[in-house]
Order: sequence, then structure tokens, then C-alpha cells
Amino acid sequence: MADTLAGLAGQLEARVKALRGGGDDAALLAAARDAADQIGRRRGALDADAREARGMIQRMTFNAAADCWPGWGVSDKPIDPNHLLAARDLAERSLDLVQELELGPARLGTGAWLVGAFDLALGRYDEAIDIFRGARRNYLAASAPGLVLLTDGYVAIARQLAGDRTSSDDQGFDQVCERIAAGGFEHGDEWIAQLRTALEVFARQVNS
Repeated sequence: MADTLAGLAGQLEARVKALRGGGDDAALLAAARDAADQIGRRRGALDADAREARGMIQRMTFNAAADCWPGWGVSDKPIDPNHLLAARDLAERSLDLVQELELGPARLGTGAWLVGAFDLALGRYDEAIDIFRGARRNYLAASAPGLVLLTDGYVAIARQLAGDRTSSDDQGFDQVCERIAAGGFEHGDEWIAQLRTALEVFARQVNS
């Protein structure tokens, strides 16, 4: 039995880590949800121990949810909507903790992006666009121009999959990729590849 809340969170996080990469999304999500529930039931004053514990749960719920997002790679494995909904719930819980712990606009942007990414996977394009735009505002506040453009790419994907070809303030997919390539960002090539992969994955889903 752990003596502190952070100690308990560490034990729970270790169990979740052991399931990551194992290919069993249901088990991973259930373990992460249980860990978050256990720490959540012990909520109290945000002292150093509680803050450390909640920080672990924030990281763990984000990573577990992100592991289950199907947009990372093209696969023949069918996408299970129930797993997407469960993972989205974890992503929301992670985002709530980012806000509670006041981890800053960059972390808020990334937390919001993941929630939007699951809406994208679920075909909720309008909801995804709204959340991505919120993430973009946080990246602007964090002075992270590369992540602003990356998020613009996800807005463009959602608009394209929704069949939105009307003019707007949003940029087109190819235009965003060109701006990332021209920006000289350290991870620019990876971001472009990530965007192209996500577009392929979810376009297949729409056309299947």
C-alpha cells in the first residue's frame, strides 16, 4: 500500500505503462480510467503530494488516450467507435487536469488537440474544427508557430473530409503543408508526414 497519493499514482501509472504497446486498447483504457477514478476519489486540497499525483494522472490519461488514436498510422485493424469514445473521455479528463494544474497554454493546446483528434476520428467534423481552433489560440499564446500550423493542418483535414470547399479564413491542406515545409521547423517533416497519414486514415474511413 502506498503511503502517499503520489505513491499510489505511481503504482497505477506503472500498471498502465505495462499495457502500453500491447495492442489491447480496451485493457489499456480500462486501466487508465480506473487509475484516474482512484485518484479522483481521493481529491482534497492541492498540496504538493496531490499536485504530483494529479500530474501523473494527467500524463497517464493523455498517453493512454493518444496510444488509441488511429490517425498515427495506416492499418487494416478496424476502428472501434466504443474505444474512440472511451479514449476521448480520457483525453478530456487529461485536459481538465491541465487546466486545474495551470500547466500553461502549450499544454492546454496539446490537450485540446487530442480531444479534437478523437472528434475527427469519430467523424464529428464541426466539433473537431471548433476544438482545433481553440487549441490554435493556445499555441498562439504559447508563441509556438509550428504547432499553430500543425493545428491548421488538422482543421484543413476536418474541412476536407466534411466536404467543405467554400472559402473561409482557414487554409487548405496543401497550403498548410507548404507553409510548414517553408518554416524550417525542427520537426516540420514529421508534422507533414503526420498530417498526410491522418488524412489517408480518415479518408479511407469515410470512403469505406
